[in-house]
Amino acid sequence: MSEKVSKIATVFDSEEQHVGQLYAKALLQAASSDGQVDNVVDELESFVGEVFEKSPSLETILSNPKMSADEKIGILDRVFSSSMNSTLLKFLKVLCRRQRMQFVRAIARSAADQRDELAGRMQVDVITSTGLSDASSAALAAKLSGIFKKEVRLNPSVDPSILGGLVVRVGDTVYDGSLDGQLKLLRKETKVKAEATVRSKASQLAN
Repeated sequence: MSEKVSKIATVFDSEEQHVGQLYAKALLQAASSDGQVDNVVDELESFVGEVFEKSPSLETILSNPKMSADEKIGILDRVFSSSMNSTLLKFLKVLCRRQRMQFVRAIARSAADQRDELAGRMQVDVITSTGLSDASSAALAAKLSGIFKKEVRLNPSVDPSILGGLVVRVGDTVYDGSLDGQLKLLRKETKVKAEATVRSKASQLAN
């Protein structure tokens, strides 16, 4: 039973990834003709990461296969016609007409990846036990750029449960804090900061 569920999940994941890549490529082609690639991709990421997060009901409505495309397009026009990039708005309307709005998150991820690949950049997820300082972020980006021979954009997040202090993820590959020994100082810094935070909290409780 569990094997069957796993296979079904894999099929769904594969479809989402395929649709995301296909439509992301079409979006970048449309945006590049107007020199709007960065603006369109950034705005799509904001649409998914901010608008949908603040209004989850909007995502539910736009992804509902029982609602007509005209109704969805009407909502987009009322809410975003005066504030959204025109290329992106037209693209979202196409998704509505083709009943593909449920894939918009995958499309946004793929668009960002394709945009960075075209520009010779790569996105790297960095998970630390405490937040990195600006100086540490810059040093880490520089280290990773030297390792991967590409400009690196960091996607930082915090997870206090990380004992080593630093985890780096590139696509499906996860590296520990050492990253072949080149990130030891940064790992040490994050570990020291985590320990200092724990000591500070313990001191506050003691008082």
